[in-house]
Amino acid sequence: MKSKFILLFLFCALTNFAQQREISGIVIDSESLLPLQNANVYLLLSKSGTISDQNGKFSISSNNENDTLIISYLGYKQIRFPLIQVTSNQIFKLDRIILPSQTVLVEASIGKKGITPLTFDKISREEIQKDYVVQDIPQYLSQLPSITFYSENGNGIGYNYLSIRGFDQRRISVSINGIPQNDPEDHNVYWLDFPDLLASTELVQVQRGAGSGVIGYPAVGGSVNIITSPFSDKAKLNLSSSYGSFHTRKYSTAFSSGLIDNKYSFYAKLSQILSSGYRNLSWAKFNAYHFSAVRFDDNLTSQINFYGGPISDGLAYTGIAKFAVKDKNLRRANYSYWEADENGYTYTVNRRPEEIENFSQPHFELLNELKINDDLKFNSALFLVIGEGFFDYDGSWSIYYDDYFRLRANGFDTNYIPTNAIIRAQVENKQFGWIPRVSISHKNGELVIGGELRIHRSIHWGSINFAENLPPNISKDYRYYFYNGAKDIASIFIHESYQLNDQINLLGEIQLAYHKYKLHNERYIGNNFTISDLFFNPRLGLNYKFTNEFSSFVTLARVTREPRLKNYYDAAESSAGEVPQFELNQDSTYNFSKPLVKPETMNDIEIGFAYNAPKLSASINFYYMLFKDEIIRKGQVDRFGQPITGNVDETVHSGIEFQTIAKLTDDIDIFGNATISKNEIKKGRYYISANEFIDLNGNSISGFPDLMANFGIQFKYSNLFLKLTGKYVGKMFSDNFDNKLKEYLNTFGSFVDYTDNINDAYFLVDFYGSYDFKLFDTLDNSKIFLQVNNVFDNLYSAYAIGKEFFPAAERNFIAGIQVGF
Repeated sequence: MKSKFILLFLFCALTNFAQQREISGIVIDSESLLPLQNANVYLLLSKSGTISDQNGKFSISSNNENDTLIISYLGYKQIRFPLIQVTSNQIFKLDRIILPSQTVLVEASIGKKGITPLTFDKISREEIQKDYVVQDIPQYLSQLPSITFYSENGNGIGYNYLSIRGFDQRRISVSINGIPQNDPEDHNVYWLDFPDLLASTELVQVQRGAGSGVIGYPAVGGSVNIITSPFSDKAKLNLSSSYGSFHTRKYSTAFSSGLIDNKYSFYAKLSQILSSGYRNLSWAKFNAYHFSAVRFDDNLTSQINFYGGPISDGLAYTGIAKFAVKDKNLRRANYSYWEADENGYTYTVNRRPEEIENFSQPHFELLNELKINDDLKFNSALFLVIGEGFFDYDGSWSIYYDDYFRLRANGFDTNYIPTNAIIRAQVENKQFGWIPRVSISHKNGELVIGGELRIHRSIHWGSINFAENLPPNISKDYRYYFYNGAKDIASIFIHESYQLNDQINLLGEIQLAYHKYKLHNERYIGNNFTISDLFFNPRLGLNYKFTNEFSSFVTLARVTREPRLKNYYDAAESSAGEVPQFELNQDSTYNFSKPLVKPETMNDIEIGFAYNAPKLSASINFYYMLFKDEIIRKGQVDRFGQPITGNVDETVHSGIEFQTIAKLTDDIDIFGNATISKNEIKKGRYYISANEFIDLNGNSISGFPDLMANFGIQFKYSNLFLKLTGKYVGKMFSDNFDNKLKEYLNTFGSFVDYTDNINDAYFLVDFYGSYDFKLFDTLDNSKIFLQVNNVFDNLYSAYAIGKEFFPAAERNFIAGIQVGF
C-alpha cells in the first residue's frame, strides 16, 4: 500500500512537472522596434508576474495551458494572448497610446503607418530624450522631410520660424494636446512663449499637406501636433545642467511621481535657458514651468496641465545685406536700419540695447475622458491662455513722418519734436475655449465627431517709452495708437476611418469652420469693422495594403482659410499712413463688407507608396497643390521684420518626397530624405503703382527651396550613443521676381533697393553624443552629452526676405550632464 502511494505521488509530481511551462519573450515598441524595459508581464489565472529587462526580455513559468498572458506598459496599449498561442521567444509589439485623458483629442490625427492615407512623420519621447538639449522646436524638427527653419538671432534660441514644403508657419496648424496654438489674429506661432516644451513632450506628429479638421484651424502647409504626457510608470527626479557657445546655459529639474494608488500621477518641471545670442544684443532669458496631474477612475480620466514661462530677450528682427553673409564680423551685426550696395554698407543704425521684449503666456488645460461603454467615448478639453507683454523698439525714424505720434493732433506743443525715440508696443491677449469630441467605435472602424469653440480678445497700444525733446506734460500713459482686436471661432467636423476589408482603409472628413474678426475701439480714427467667413473643408483618402509591408495611398483635400488681421488693416501703423484694405464707397468711406484681400483656397492631391519592415522602411510621395488667391510673401518686411503678404491669382506647388530608414545592425541606424519641388505663380501681378504692374506669370514663389535633403547615422552600443546628421537646402528666392529682378529694374526703374534676391544653397553637418552611466545605487538614468552644430563652420544664410538675409551661427557647441534619481 505504501509503495502504491509513493508511485501515485511520483506520477502526480511528474504530471505537474510535465505541465509546468517556461514562457519567454521580448517586448518592443511596435514602431521604433526598441526594447521596452520594465514592461509588466502577468499571468491572469496563475496570478504571477514579472517585468522585462533592459533588452525587453522576460521569462515566466505556468502550469496551466488555459492561462492568459497579459503585457502592459504605461503609455502603450495592453495586449492579451491565450497561453496556448504563445510560442517560445515570441516578440510582443506594443502600440503606443496617449494617456486616456487625451486619446480621442488626438488619436484621430495620429497616423498609423501602412493604414492612414496621410503624409506624416512621428517623433516619440524616447527619441526626444536621446538627443534633445536646448534647441527650439523648429530646429529640432528640421531633420524631418520637407522641413526648414531659420532664427532671427542665428543660434535657434529666440524667434524661430518653421516651414513645411516652403509654407511658413502662419499657414501651418500647430496644436498642443489638440489645442490650437496659432495666434488667432496674426496666425503666427511664437515658440519662445512655451520654452523647453520638448522636455515635457510625449509625441510629436508632423503631417504634410492640407491640415486635418481634427487639429482644428484650417492649414495648407501641414500640421504639427505636440502631445505632452510626461507621466512615468515609476518615481523619477532628473537634474540637468549644460553650457555652450555664446554663453548659452540651461538648468532644469523635473519630477515624476509615478502611479500612486493606481489612481494618481504627477509631473513637475522647472527650467531656465540663458544665452547671449549669436548676433549682437540678441540675448535671451527664458524661464519655463510645466505642471501636470492626472486622476484615473473606472470610467473617467481627468488631467490638468499648466505650462509656460516669463521670457525676455534682445530684439534682432532685421536681417543683413547678402555680401555680409560670408563676413565673420559683419554677419553678427544687428542693425535696426541699414542701406547697402554691392560694395558694402553705406548707412547703418545699430540696434539699441533698450530694444527688448518681455512677455508671459501661461496655458491652463483641463482634459477629461468619459468612457461610456467599450464603443463610445466622450472627451472634453477646456483651455485658457493669457498673454501679456511688450516690446520696445527704435523709433528715431519717426521724425520723418508728419505727426507720427499724433502729438499735434492731441494738442501738445508743436515746437517740441521728439527725437531718438524708443517706442513701446503693448499686447494683451486672452483666449479661452472648449473642444469636445465623441468617438464611436463600430465593426469596421471609428467615427469621430467634434467641434471647437474659441473666444479671443486682445488689446494693442503704442506709447513713447523714451524720447528726447518731449513736449511738457506728456507721460508714458500717453497712447498714440490704441485698438481692441477679437476673433470668434466655431467649427464642427466629422471624421470617419473605415476598414473596408483587410486591404483597403478609407478616410473621410468634413469640417465646417466659422471665423469672425472684429477690430473696434480704435482711437483717433475709428475704423471699426467686423469680417466673418464660413469655410467648408472636405477630405477623402484611401489606403491600399498590398502586403503587410507594402502599401499605397491617395488623398484629396480642399482647404480655405482667411488672411490675418493685418492684411485687412494694420491699425498700429495708422499714424504712418496705413489705411484699411477695403473698397471705397462713393463718399470715400470704407465699405467694410468688401475687403480687397481674399481668403486663399487650395486643392491638394497626394499619392504615396510605402514599405515598412523591421529592418527597413522607405516611402515616396507625390503632391500637387493648386491655389486660388494664395497669400504669399511679397518680398518686403514691415517695421518689425515680419513679411508683408498679399494675394496672387493662381499658383501651383508640386513635388516628390523620398524617405528611408534602415537598421544596418543592432547598433547602427541610418536615415535619409529628400524633396524636389516646383513652386510657381501661374497668374499674378506685382503693382508698382495704381496703373503700373509687373507680370509675375511663370515666376517662382519666394521662400520655397527647390531641393531639400537630410541624412543621418546613429550608433548605439551599450551606454554610448552617437548621432551625425547632415542637411542640404537648395537656393530660394527672397521675392517673387525670380531671375528677372535686374530685367525688371531696367524696365521699371528702382522700385526696390537691392539687386540680389537669391538665398544661396547651403549644407551643414551636426553631431550629438552621449554616455549613460549609473552613479552609486541611487543615481540612475544619468548621462553626459555633447552637441556640436555646423561642424564644418559653414557661413550661410538660412532664409531671406527681400534684401534681408538671416545668417545662421558658425560652429557652436553645448555640453552638459543629467543626473537621474
